[in-house]
Amino acid sequence: MSLPKRVVTAALIMVTGMLTGQTEELEALFISGNASYADEQYLDAIKSYQDAYALSGQSSLALLFNLGNAYYHLQDFPSALLAYERALTLEPGNPDVLANLQKIVDQSDLERPQYNIAQEFAYTLPVNTWLLLLLIGSAVTTIGGLLAWYAPRLSPIPSLGLYLSVPLMLLAISGLLIWKQDFSRALILIPETDLRVAPTESANTLNTLPNGTWVEVLETHEPYHYIRTPDKQEGWVKDVTIGKVWPKD
Repeated sequence: MSLPKRVVTAALIMVTGMLTGQTEELEALFISGNASYADEQYLDAIKSYQDAYALSGQSSLALLFNLGNAYYHLQDFPSALLAYERALTLEPGNPDVLANLQKIVDQSDLERPQYNIAQEFAYTLPVNTWLLLLLIGSAVTTIGGLLAWYAPRLSPIPSLGLYLSVPLMLLAISGLLIWKQDFSRALILIPETDLRVAPTESANTLNTLPNGTWVEVLETHEPYHYIRTPDKQEGWVKDVTIGKVWPKD
C-alpha cells in the first residue's frame, strides 16, 4: 500500500507555503525537491530537502514530512520512520504523520518507541509550547508577587494569579524535563551495524545491530557515538550509522 496521493500533495503545498522570507537559495532547493518528488526522482528530492535543511539549520514539519515520504517510496523505512518521528517533535499528534508512521509499522518489522503515561502526556505538546507555558507562568507569578507586595489592597487578584501560575509552571517544567530525556533517542539506519567495545575501527565487535533499532546516545567521541541498546548493552557505533531524533541538540 502506497502513501495516499492527497497526503503527498498536501505536503508539497505546505512546503511551498513556507518559503516566504527564506533566501533565494533555500527557495530554489525546496522547488527543486518538489519537482524531483513530483517526477518520482526520490533520491534527488531527498538531496534537495537535506541540503535545504543544512542551509537553514532548522526543521519544518513540511520538510520532514515530505522527506519521510520520499524515503518511504524508496522503501527505506528506517529513514522514513526517523523523518516522521522528527516531524512529531514539532507537531505531536499530527494525523498525516501518524497515518504514515502506521503504514511503515504495518509494512515492516519496525516499531515506534514505547512511552510511559508521563511521556505520552508530555509529548502531546511540542517543546516550544511547554517553554511558552513556563514563560507565561513565570511572568504571571512575578507580576502577582509584585502586586501583592506593592498593592496589598489588590491581594485577591495576585493570589488568584499565583494559584493558577504556580501549577502551570510546575507542569511546564515537568513537560520540559520529560522532553529532555528524549533528546538522546536515536535510530540505527544502516543494516548490520557493528557495536564495538571502543571508538576505533580495530576494536572488537560486541554485537551486530539491525537497522530500525532504537537506541540511546550516551556520549559522543567523533566519529563515534556511545549508545545503549534496548537490552541494556552498551558500546560504540559510527555516527553515520545512526540518526538522532534531535540532530541539532
